[in-house]
Amino acid sequence: MIRPATPEDSAAVVDLVVAAEMFSADDAWFVEGMMADYFDANEDDGHVCLIDDEGGPLGVAYYRPKLAADRVWDLTMIAVRPTRQGQGRGAAMLRRVEEDLRARGQRLLLIETSASPQYDRTRAFYVKCGYEEEARVRDYWAAGDDLVVFRKALNAY
Repeated sequence: MIRPATPEDSAAVVDLVVAAEMFSADDAWFVEGMMADYFDANEDDGHVCLIDDEGGPLGVAYYRPKLAADRVWDLTMIAVRPTRQGQGRGAAMLRRVEEDLRARGQRLLLIETSASPQYDRTRAFYVKCGYEEEARVRDYWAAGDDLVVFRKALNAY
């Protein structure tokens, strides 16, 4: 079941992204702050959805608008528990995000990730889901680690 996140899910989301190695335990404060800001903000500032089929979140997606762009959104975070990866949950969440944005008349969804070998599977996942590599920024994350931007058109312009 894919559903909106609730404030009660915040601790489980932090645990999930640490387990998925998106963030280290030392950097979990970033996700805690992001979730707190999300629940304090207006719904139009972003959305968090969870995939939850066993009484607890198994995956999370967070997406928000690019403020200076016309109907362009950013998939800020998508993660699935490592024991549940490769079973279609991430793709299901990404489809839900796309469906939500299409229904809202949004144009583009962008995804930023790393070019490091650690993210080879992540980049392959985005390509499999129909995203195209749109840009690279050399040495963005660190020397030798480029930023890779993926793009998918959601609606006709």
